Amino acid sequence: MQNISNVREPDSYEEATMNHVWQAAMTQEFEALHTNHTWDLVHLPAGKKEIGCRWIYKIEHKADGSIERFKARLVVKRYTQQAGVDYTETFSPVVIMTTVRTLISVAVKRGWKLYQLDVNNAFLHGYLNEEVYMDAPQGLDTNSSHLVCKLRKYLYGLKQASRQWYDKLTQALESRGFAHSVEDYSLFYKKSDGSSIFLAVYVDDIVVTGTDLNEINNLK
Repeated sequence: MQNISNVREPDSYEEATMNHVWQAAMTQEFEALHTNHTWDLVHLPAGKKEIGCRWIYKIEHKADGSIERFKARLVVKRYTQQAGVDYTETFSPVVIMTTVRTLISVAVKRGWKLYQLDVNNAFLHGYLNEEVYMDAPQGLDTNSSHLVCKLRKYLYGLKQASRQWYDKLTQALESRGFAHSVEDYSLFYKKSDGSSIFLAVYVDDIVVTGTDLNEINNLK
């Protein structure tokens, strides 16, 4: 508790720029966005309206309270989106907690190893289907105050982002022979020749367990 209370997260972009650790975190986020070609800088077309964005800062701690990393994430102000204009479907299945508890119970009783995965910049793996324009984020050098970001990939905060990520992940898992349970669409499994692998998905957090460690390692 003492370790946690000795540090604080910035309340604004201006405050974050005063500390080199947060500057490095924002640079890392920009590099990920650039590598994934998240947007194109364009002039806003007539009749279109851009949505806002902001920086979110988070200090992640280890179990002993020491700092694991400083995390800066660029997110869309989702309350500025308009239904039918910036998005359509938003529903995305997530695994129910009863399924998670059951899966862990079975794994413990049978001596299976459990793995927890967190996908970095998960939403950037899905291509945006809608036409969405966003204000240029603070810290991005556009060489012009009249340019906006035409999004090519999903950003955190977009109302449809988790839906697209679920679809993208499902396609990848099905290509590897996984199927989803009819009881819980966010529980995937693969069974063959006495091998059983189970995978539970909660947005971009994943729990994997089963009998075949080689298949699990290949999946990871």
